[in-house]
Amino acid sequence: MITIDRATCIGCGKCVGDCFTDDIELVEGKAQSKGVLCLECGHCLAICPTNSVTLVNFSNADIVKVKEEDRLDPDQLLRWMKSRRTIRKFRDEPVLAEDLQKILAMGIHSPKGGNVQNVSYVVIQDNLHHARNLAIDSLYNISDLSEELKKEPNMIRYAKMWKRMYDENKLPDAPDRLFFGAPCVILLISPSSINACIAAAHMETMVYSLGLGMLYSGFTARAVNYSREFKEFLGIKESDTVQASLVIGHPAVRYERSAPKNLPVIIRR
Repeated sequence: MITIDRATCIGCGKCVGDCFTDDIELVEGKAQSKGVLCLECGHCLAICPTNSVTLVNFSNADIVKVKEEDRLDPDQLLRWMKSRRTIRKFRDEPVLAEDLQKILAMGIHSPKGGNVQNVSYVVIQDNLHHARNLAIDSLYNISDLSEELKKEPNMIRYAKMWKRMYDENKLPDAPDRLFFGAPCVILLISPSSINACIAAAHMETMVYSLGLGMLYSGFTARAVNYSREFKEFLGIKESDTVQASLVIGHPAVRYERSAPKNLPVIIRR
């Protein structure tokens, strides 16, 4: 739901023209919401030259003024994408609170259809050892694969890894083959895999810009989704679905060059 300050509205019609659902009209030279099909996407607020629009259900605390110099350099961005690597070796060093807030902010501000705020986040730092044990137990419990799981690519190979991880976890100096010594794990929970994965990708960009590294842990996401006990520990509902898991920390390795990629199939019409 939006409100429009008629005292400051200049009737330019920009919000009317940019409203995807045609839910704003000009009445006596001023913009006015019809209040029928508003998606609360925020485009009307963003395009208004006089800042006359307010989204009632949202905070204005972190709104920023758009500047042309904020645009990313395309060549530098592509070079970064070529050079980023999944990290599986981390230093024993915590992720700073201010860095964590920036990573989470990237998820919050990432694109979501209609500005739907349906992605939530669980940050695991203080209880990583217990979380890892719960995850390994959960993976072991599903390592005797159902016929449905056997159809998934690589699943038989993964099941062997899960059993090995479970056996190793009983040892005094068990290797960490799940979090790899990272000090922070962020789980993204959402009914929408698309919204959660878009948020995760943008969070990854911030992770690397801060000099940190990460990996997407599909094992962790699967472990949570198959374990009621794990969900209870995390304080989430049994019906919640973890769509992505980000294992984050300071890299203990440095890669000297990018890795090769095969040419993709591109169809042009």
